[in-house]
Amino acid sequence: MENSTDKQSSTTRDTITQFGRDSRADLHGAIDRTAEKVQPTTDRLASTVHATVDKMAEKVPPAADRLAGAAHTAVDRVADTATQVSEQAATTAKQLGDAYTRFAESGRNYVRTSPATSVLIALAAGYGLSKLLGSRR
Repeated sequence: MENSTDKQSSTTRDTITQFGRDSRADLHGAIDRTAEKVQPTTDRLASTVHATVDKMAEKVPPAADRLAGAAHTAVDRVADTATQVSEQAATTAKQLGDAYTRFAESGRNYVRTSPATSVLIALAAGYGLSKLLGSRR
């Protein structure tokens, strides 16, 4: 019985080994056939991609010129607007400075002409502020 089992084991091992060899040969053949088909496809794909890149490269400079022109126009508009706002701010600042000067001068004149009233107003304002700010306990 041992001989029969050994014989079966040996036959099974030989069958598996042969199957492995056959599978290996089949897989190598499939890889070689695929490699032969892939190269022409890769060449065609590379050609198509090169042509597409060339077409796109031809269209980029005109598009870039249009974009640069539009950007330059937008920058000019923003610069003009900034200049106008700056000029308006300078005018407003000058007007505020003039108004402050007039207000300060009229306050000085009032204090010179009515010193007692000015002192009473200052005391009342100080008292009011102290009550307002001191009641935060």
